[in-house]
Amino acid sequence: MTEAGAVAGVPVDAVRQVGVPWQVLPPCGPAERRAALEAVLGDPGDAANPLGDAGVLAAERRGDLPLGGEPSLAAFGLHQDFVPEEHGGRLAGLDEAAALLRAVFRRDAALGRGYGAASLSAALYAWCFGTAGQRAATARLLLAGERIAGGAAVEEGLHAIAGDRAPLRLTGRTAGLVNAPRAAGLVVVPRHAGPGAGGDGESVLLLRRGDLPPGAVGQLSPYDVGVPPRIPAGELVLDDWAVPAGAVIGEVGDGQWVTRRVAQARLPLLPSMAVGCADTALRAVLTAVLTERGGVRGMRSRVTRRTVVGAFADLLAADCLSLVTLRSLHLMPERSSIWSAAARYLVLRLLQEGVGDLMTVLGTDSMRDGDGLGTFHKQVRDLAAMPPGPAGSAAALATLLPQLPTLARRSWTAQGPPAPAELFRPDGPVPPLAGARLKLAAADDGLTVLLARARDGLADEGLADFPTALSDELAALRDQCRRLPELDPAVLANPRGFALSERYALLAAAAACLGVWRAARRTGTGGFLAEPAWLLTALGRISVRLGLPVTAASADREDVMLAEAVRRCREGHSLDLYDTALGTPARHREKG
Repeated sequence: MTEAGAVAGVPVDAVRQVGVPWQVLPPCGPAERRAALEAVLGDPGDAANPLGDAGVLAAERRGDLPLGGEPSLAAFGLHQDFVPEEHGGRLAGLDEAAALLRAVFRRDAALGRGYGAASLSAALYAWCFGTAGQRAATARLLLAGERIAGGAAVEEGLHAIAGDRAPLRLTGRTAGLVNAPRAAGLVVVPRHAGPGAGGDGESVLLLRRGDLPPGAVGQLSPYDVGVPPRIPAGELVLDDWAVPAGAVIGEVGDGQWVTRRVAQARLPLLPSMAVGCADTALRAVLTAVLTERGGVRGMRSRVTRRTVVGAFADLLAADCLSLVTLRSLHLMPERSSIWSAAARYLVLRLLQEGVGDLMTVLGTDSMRDGDGLGTFHKQVRDLAAMPPGPAGSAAALATLLPQLPTLARRSWTAQGPPAPAELFRPDGPVPPLAGARLKLAAADDGLTVLLARARDGLADEGLADFPTALSDELAALRDQCRRLPELDPAVLANPRGFALSERYALLAAAAACLGVWRAARRTGTGGFLAEPAWLLTALGRISVRLGLPVTAASADREDVMLAEAVRRCREGHSLDLYDTALGTPARHREKG
């Protein structure tokens, strides 16, 4: 931002007007892009701002999206961040796209999912495995501000029938699709029925709305689809409809092969964006604490201090694992499957547990909506409704299970090569996404090598208090998993196997935190992220979840964490790894 009230020299009011293209603004880096978006979203504490906390809460009560929300994002050009740079967009890394959409999720998850998350998720099929023509067509749709729906699952009710020489023909109906009623493109994965090309498999299809029969896309109640009720939802219904040439992504019958690989990139995105929901929830409670509104316990309460610090640490740990996962899709796609599954299982859980603990701070006022607490409850609801849910979490653990024996034999020791430092640097450049390099199973694990080597050199780095029990836990997990059979998930799919997967996910999060801390120290620009206080607090929280002995956190460490959270709250900055200024924040003063 070059001046108050301007984004890259253009007045914010002009950017907010519908139809003002982002192209009129000069190119900028990820941090500047986030700051520009926050300026468009405006001050979250301004009651007159329709995209502020009060405006969003009022819109939810009306059953609407925030007034002017989607036009503002369209005027900003956020849809360009869903299209790779080589196709005329701004998408350089999935971590950057998720960080931008996280800013929208801080205000309203429904707005973020409806405007961008659903389209980005569906477009990944084209970016990873589409032909040049399919990628170009997808880019044209998104750059024109259109939406793409679907791709979340194999459609059990939609069947593809093909003869040896005939094109695929579709019959049946899809499950509910977010944004389908207003989507210009649809990604569907029908099952094959009958003899012909593809056998009994599935195929991934990219369909243009203009090619479909009139009335093929019907409206559904969002309640029937399991999405926020303010997002349009619909279904595709077809009767012996011939699929146009060039619609199949990959080859006919490759649906399972394609969808499982795209899932590695698609499924960790929403949990990363959900960090924004937890961010706003924590800030809402912290603001109430600082002002002691509504009888909420003040900062002098030891319970308040420890709970706020714990929620802050959980948020940072979740963000570290998300960052590593999304950047690994670009930097180490052959090995990303293990971290993708860990993030899908653990990130949302960490956020939900940290925010849930904040109820103890509110006490008897936990159910009140006044004094700004309505925003807290809204974010709690949004987090509770966020995928993957219990079934998705179990599926993520099941994805981890068959990989554990191989990784235990090949990795998890101090001798293995560590992950590159670029994996842990927010805003660092990454190569373009290469779907062909995505593998369903990782050959080795360079992330947890950081834990295996953690006993060496940490005292020299100012971390003499590192909980070495985490290194011991990794060694114990390695010994147990080495005794398991390889490539036999049926033997592992039991409570014991799922417990091993959960332990790995927690250790991966610990290693991600250590990697981010080290990267911040070594670049010399990490600020708070280079401090050991947050790392040790986050590792302590992970250790408790692993059932490891944990010494009480020092008062100094708690004070550092609390001071940082309070500073960010008062200055209107985000509580995640990026420490982004939020709009033009109102300042809060502590009572007395």
